[in-house]
Amino acid sequence: MKAELEEAEVSDLEPARLRDFQTSLSRFSFKDPRERTSSAVVSPTLESTRITAFDASSSRDTPSRKHKRPRTHSHTPETPESPSPNKKAKGKKAARGYASPEQYSHLSHLNDCLLESLDIVFCGINPGQRSAEIGHNPLYFNADRPVLIILVLPGHHFAHASNHFWKCLHLSGLTSERLPPTEDFALPDRFGIGLTNIVERPTAEATELKDSEFKEGIAPFLTKIARYRPRIACFIGLRTGRIVLDHVMRKLPKAERRVFMLGLQPYKIVHANCEDVPETLFYAVPSTSGKVQGYQIPDKVKLFSQLKMDVEKVKDGTLITTSFTALSW
Repeated sequence: MKAELEEAEVSDLEPARLRDFQTSLSRFSFKDPRERTSSAVVSPTLESTRITAFDASSSRDTPSRKHKRPRTHSHTPETPESPSPNKKAKGKKAARGYASPEQYSHLSHLNDCLLESLDIVFCGINPGQRSAEIGHNPLYFNADRPVLIILVLPGHHFAHASNHFWKCLHLSGLTSERLPPTEDFALPDRFGIGLTNIVERPTAEATELKDSEFKEGIAPFLTKIARYRPRIACFIGLRTGRIVLDHVMRKLPKAERRVFMLGLQPYKIVHANCEDVPETLFYAVPSTSGKVQGYQIPDKVKLFSQLKMDVEKVKDGTLITTSFTALSW
């Protein structure tokens, strides 16, 4: 009887023990993390650790997957912020082509600033668009009527803000102060300096002129020089200097022709029966336009300073010009 009771108790306990044993085994069974239900509550730290461990172990059994790096906006040649090192720096703007006179017919021509026997007459290429657009207003008092008359005269020479002419004049000592373009008319009286141009019509850029216009302006220019007799006529722009030199040398034998150079030119105009200024010499300096990159402000100031010294030599009679070719045109 006792044996039968013990057997019954064991049989009654076996299902409970079996459930406990199965529960214990379930703790060691493999569960795919991806099959966990969203309702499971797991410690974030522990969960991340388990997933990492699983990935590390499973990576040995599965082919490696190549992960693309996320695209970043670092400084690479493809990004607009950093151009390719092989890419050329931003170049100059293309020069403008020929422009007919009608294109700028609304702009006024500039007046020359000239007097007789000046130390220097600067000859520009032609008036720039900005120079022709701004007028100056000399004041005059009419003696016949008690009223102040304001005359609006066309243009200023070298008036563009990027032009270095007025700065070079002052830094070289040719003027004791830096004048604004609006006072260009004061240069002859105050500093013995005159202003004119080889071509009269204004354009935005000198490249809009034809070479034929330069050549057509040579004779009127030389006539002005013979009329006003400055000590030195200085070209502002090497292109102008070359064209004038070629023109005045064309009648000479090749053996007597001179090569164009910066600074003092090897030819002159002789003024007969004129004691104060017996001859006019010629000079050439680069264009003072800010667009000219080959000569910076210090280079231009140095050339203007040399011009000032040569003018002083002419006035002192210490500049020897006997080898210079006398022009006839």
